[in-house]
Amino acid sequence: MKPTTLIGSTLALSVMALVMAPQAQAAASLSCASGAVTSNPLAGGSSLSYSTCLDPVRGNDVTSSISAPLTSFLNETLGEGWVFDGKFEGGRTSSGPNDYGFSWVQNGKGRGTWAVSDTVDRPFVISLKAGNRYTSYYFDGSLPTSGGAWATFDQKDLSHASLFVGRPSTPPPTQVPEPAAAAALVLVGLTAVGVSKKQRPADR
Repeated sequence: MKPTTLIGSTLALSVMALVMAPQAQAAASLSCASGAVTSNPLAGGSSLSYSTCLDPVRGNDVTSSISAPLTSFLNETLGEGWVFDGKFEGGRTSSGPNDYGFSWVQNGKGRGTWAVSDTVDRPFVISLKAGNRYTSYYFDGSLPTSGGAWATFDQKDLSHASLFVGRPSTPPPTQVPEPAAAAALVLVGLTAVGVSKKQRPADR
């Protein structure tokens, strides 16, 4: 992960089911791997599968008041900075602070596609609620995306899906030349100026 706060996030998410509340432990026999979420990179190529996922949890990832129980868990396990940023249900969107325009369609029993109107280029989680449980799928955001596909873990119709986003990836620092290299650049610059002056015709 590029952001310092997300170092080790894959490991943290892989043990989600072990550190969740007791109600999640009861669903230990159910696996998030029975479902899936994929992401289509804007640069093209094959669809990317999730890095890791959260086994089915009984309850709701986002409440009717648009508070997000899952947000707290992501902040605790992956570091601060995660926000709920969109819920799509019944053709209606509840948007978060970044408003990526998250939505989905179902085109078969328990499967379909998802999309955002604004490119996601940071770590993100898509949560799928089907029946009385939800599952969550993590992507590191290293390849920008505008959509993908999904399938519920129990092949039930999707009730709603939610988008959570983390901190943007930190751009690499600008490379500063070594002192010797910097001095050489200055010398080349001065030499070029000298050559230019020598080649200038004499003033008349």
